Amino acid sequence: MNNSVYKNGIIFYAVLSFIVLLLPACATYYQKNEEFMNAVYTNNFDAVNKLLKDDASWEKHDHNKLLFYLNKGTVLWMQGDYMNSNVYFQKADFFVEDYNKSAGDFALTLLVNASASKYGGENFEQILLHYYGALNYLSLGQTEEALIEGKRMLEKMQKITDKYGNKNKYKRDAFAHNLLGLIYDIRGEYNDAYIAYKNSYDIYKDDYLKQFGTPIPLQLKKDLLRTAKAIGFYEEVRTFEAEFNLKAETLDKEKGQVLFFWNNGLGPIKDEFSISVMIIPYGDGWVEFVYPELGIAIPFRTNDKDQNKDLLDMKYIRLALPKYVSRQPYYTRAQLNTNGNTFSFEMGEDINAIAYKSLEDRMGKELAMGLSRVALKQLAVYKAQQNKDQQGLAVAAMLYSAFSEKADTRNWQLLPYSINYSRVPLDTGAQTIQFEAYNEQNIKGANKSFDVKIAKGSTKVLSLQTIEFTGFKAR
Repeated sequence: MNNSVYKNGIIFYAVLSFIVLLLPACATYYQKNEEFMNAVYTNNFDAVNKLLKDDASWEKHDHNKLLFYLNKGTVLWMQGDYMNSNVYFQKADFFVEDYNKSAGDFALTLLVNASASKYGGENFEQILLHYYGALNYLSLGQTEEALIEGKRMLEKMQKITDKYGNKNKYKRDAFAHNLLGLIYDIRGEYNDAYIAYKNSYDIYKDDYLKQFGTPIPLQLKKDLLRTAKAIGFYEEVRTFEAEFNLKAETLDKEKGQVLFFWNNGLGPIKDEFSISVMIIPYGDGWVEFVYPELGIAIPFRTNDKDQNKDLLDMKYIRLALPKYVSRQPYYTRAQLNTNGNTFSFEMGEDINAIAYKSLEDRMGKELAMGLSRVALKQLAVYKAQQNKDQQGLAVAAMLYSAFSEKADTRNWQLLPYSINYSRVPLDTGAQTIQFEAYNEQNIKGANKSFDVKIAKGSTKVLSLQTIEFTGFKAR
């Protein structure tokens, strides 16, 4: 047997064996975790905890370690185990802080695909893990620790904006400032609360309303007015009263309050889509990858003239990219009932909208890395095809290139579609609050009672998540 044919056969079957092993990884992250998500959808927490119980095996591997921490922390929060929930959110925070892709990790991204590397979390995921940390501490009555988590949200946001050179559209988080104001408010630190509320108001008005369609919460306006009045900023009170068409209220210190956070639905999942990119000459050893539908043109330079010619001869390459698919929430509104009074919820954070915008912010980087990866693979295929003695290698390279080209579809799938909140004034003593959620047809679904003991001048923090959704919807 011809030696080159024999070698080509070995290479072909070696690559074919690799592809057989790779095929299960071609499923999206959502598909691979379908058993886990189905257990969550049916509120089967025995099954959920069983699937998450093997901490040691998860923590041995960096690949999806962050997602394990985030999922474990969220599940424990859903079950009301706030202390242990924060153990995992702290681990997630440490992982994010230490996260720096190694050279080997970068090589995997470039030579295989991004899903082969460590997952460091989307920008908004890195920020929102501190929302859960703050929520846990507030539920435990530990406001100092909650304050630290609120500040960490702002620190993370600033780091992300600095990384993008202020070119990102999601560069300020209104809800993070609002949450910080709420925490200061609980602590009676009204000057700091006012500053945080004012920052939040400005971001809702300038960024959130335009980019995400998220309206300015009426409760935020009331809190801004109340804290301005409490610290004697009467000029600001008059200005905002006229702007909001509201009168500043005074906190009744003989009563207490409940601050209720409602996490509605589940955030989007990641899927993938493919695009065909044209390769055109750019001059002086450069080529340009062009995707006219999005008006994208990315320059790429090879090290020699032959590679440049080979790229131009290929004319087109296929690239896999991530996209979000929304899970449409079943409930469209909710309310709290107590002592014959009803209090509605307002949206503080539209996580679904932020997810899309966050992916859009980094799509340029995703395209550049993906095109470099695909170009290297396709050059190897093209070179092998030109050599008649390496046809087995050419087929193997073509198969490897086709099957390994995959978008990274990992994401924190237990985040809610949106975060909503409500403030309820209550008399002191034992009180009962009824949570009710309604769908688009105004049919009541979720219904839960909370028994609370209210102390004078205190604020009790409650929270829950409704996970029901009506289906998937791609933009």
